[in-house]
Amino acid sequence: MRIAVDVGISQLNKHGEELCGDSIELAINEGSTTIMLSDGLGSGVKANILSRLTTKTAVRMITKGAVLEEVIETLAQTLPKVRGHAYSTFGILEIFTREGAARLAEYDTPEAFVGNGEKLKHINKVKRDIAGKVIYRSTFALEAGDWIVLVSDGVLHAGADGVWDMDWDWKGFSKYFCRQVPAIADASACARTIAEHCNKLYGSRPADDASVAVIKVRKPRLLNILIGPPNSMDNDFKAVKSLMGRDGVKVVCGGSTANMVGRILARQVQVDLKSTSDRIPPAGIIDGVDLVTEGILTLAYSLELLRTGVTMEQLRANKDGSSRLAVLLLEADDLNFIVGTSVNKPQQIKGRPTRILLKKQVVNDLINYLKEKGKKVSMECF
Repeated sequence: MRIAVDVGISQLNKHGEELCGDSIELAINEGSTTIMLSDGLGSGVKANILSRLTTKTAVRMITKGAVLEEVIETLAQTLPKVRGHAYSTFGILEIFTREGAARLAEYDTPEAFVGNGEKLKHINKVKRDIAGKVIYRSTFALEAGDWIVLVSDGVLHAGADGVWDMDWDWKGFSKYFCRQVPAIADASACARTIAEHCNKLYGSRPADDASVAVIKVRKPRLLNILIGPPNSMDNDFKAVKSLMGRDGVKVVCGGSTANMVGRILARQVQVDLKSTSDRIPPAGIIDGVDLVTEGILTLAYSLELLRTGVTMEQLRANKDGSSRLAVLLLEADDLNFIVGTSVNKPQQIKGRPTRILLKKQVVNDLINYLKEKGKKVSMECF
């Protein structure tokens, strides 16, 4: 069963330290997501450097196809020991979205929390000795509604010597997670909530670095986006049928495209007066279509927003077409681009179809960006 995952990350620095001694590395590819959390021995700059070296080395090797044994051996040969202790501990979680399965490897790190709804799930673990390190490995199936939380030991120690004078352990936090994780839909917001709770337990003076990675499993989100009318009016019906006949969210980009869709569906095209913006033309409304926007300007600005790393919260706060489109693009896992190749003659300059060339470039750049983010993207042209 194919699945999709949302990942949220939040960290606390040890009080008085500018850098966190823990590191979290995330790699998203089409078909797999890898999350690694490493806790460097001690705190501060040295711990940060070694934990970052651990995560970046391991995740890069895994995404290149290396098996765990090779990764562990490389880390064992590369990372030093201090007073006989490993310089970095780690947990590696690989999620295979096509198969709906996960593979977890843990070395001297708090046991991962795995649950569904408000109950923990029992995960069988196998103890192995790899390159002189005791590794606990497990493989398990995933389904929509499952969640996984990876933490560093600074989370489990939250409250030690703090204002609450209580030392939460794995069992105590598992009860807290079973209440909080299912109740907060957004993985990033959930991770922040957990980190804030730990900070309160520490009395806002964390005695150790604390890191949280929240992984939420759900069904894939589908997005279909129609951009521009077909080159021949004979294909107008096919293009609209391709958009409306698919499951998932439906988006129409372009004024001429919107008029074509309205004509084929015999539905009125209206202007959305709530979507006014100084930079972007207003969005439209067509019954049965989730979002209707202007064409190339909206697409180009949406790509700009994505590249600059605007947060989902910031995008959702805006009502213009580009921000709304960027939200849908970020939320989607499978995207189908239906691209019309019609040339708008009034927009040509000296016989050169500059508008269609610009549209092609923007669409290609947008597709490449989405693929780099691990999304599954297809395109059909009319």
